[in-house]
Amino acid sequence: MDKPLRIGVIGTSFVSDWICEAARTSDNCEIAAVFSRDEARGKAYAEAQCIGCCYCEEDAFLSSPEIDAVYIASPNIAHYRQTLAALAHGKHVFCEKPLAINAAQAECMMHTACEKGLVLLEAIRPVHDPFLQVLKDNLPKVGRIRRATFEFCQYSSRYDRFKAGERPNVFEAALGNAALMDLAVYCLHTCVALFGVPRKLTAGASFLSNGTEAAGTMLLDYGDQQTTIAYSKVTNSVSPSMIQGEEGSLVFDTLNQPSYVRMLYRDGRTEELFTPVKNNMVHELNVFSRMIEADASTAEYEEQSLRVMRLLDEARRQIGIDFGDGEKR
Repeated sequence: MDKPLRIGVIGTSFVSDWICEAARTSDNCEIAAVFSRDEARGKAYAEAQCIGCCYCEEDAFLSSPEIDAVYIASPNIAHYRQTLAALAHGKHVFCEKPLAINAAQAECMMHTACEKGLVLLEAIRPVHDPFLQVLKDNLPKVGRIRRATFEFCQYSSRYDRFKAGERPNVFEAALGNAALMDLAVYCLHTCVALFGVPRKLTAGASFLSNGTEAAGTMLLDYGDQQTTIAYSKVTNSVSPSMIQGEEGSLVFDTLNQPSYVRMLYRDGRTEELFTPVKNNMVHELNVFSRMIEADASTAEYEEQSLRVMRLLDEARRQIGIDFGDGEKR
């Protein structure tokens, strides 16, 4: 591109902070505008992040000639509607995980983007981080894979507020929030990218008093390889994730921002395999901008996202996660 890809951000949470930071170190992206229904909050955010334009009306934001693409970091329940609205205005879309609330919504979003010749990409960090390729390249070292465990247990910074009687958005099921959608999605994406779709998925979970799912476990059956996923928004994990084979194990940490990949051989040798960057959202931003520049096919990423969305649908069915009327919007 002769000029940077100009991105407009929907949402003013800490996740948007991270994308603004990543854009400053990206190959060819800049944050050109922010949208918030709260005008005062939007202006304060724009000033803090040195963003040139602030909008409090969605149509004006999406119609702006100052932006080429939209980054959606709103509550999960809004992803579907806001993505379709952005595509209708001719904007490419970079949408935070989960791409949608269910596979049917995701398929509609992808079909619309294809019809309009626009790029739609799910912002799911482990898929775009070089960490994933490191895992793929080193899988042969573990020998025949027998067992894998993926963990993402992170005590939410807003859980104490919930316990004190407040209702922060991250613990509102009506907004499409659940530990499955917010944290397990990272585990599923990594698992599917490495091993494909399992033969069978078995899921269970625990819930908070307001009906929001707090934590859960999944067993993915790959025949002679069993994979376990553990996730939680109300506890911290002290265990790494690992892929265990007959010759050794690959061990790695937090799936949204991995800091190491370590090969532990059966004979006691250890090998360090990965050097992280400070903010790995830069990788997915670079993929997004390069796809737009090259007019590249999104088919590979679409298939990955759909496979995961279908597994999330099945897990929700088994667990009994209900987003109520919000899912129909």
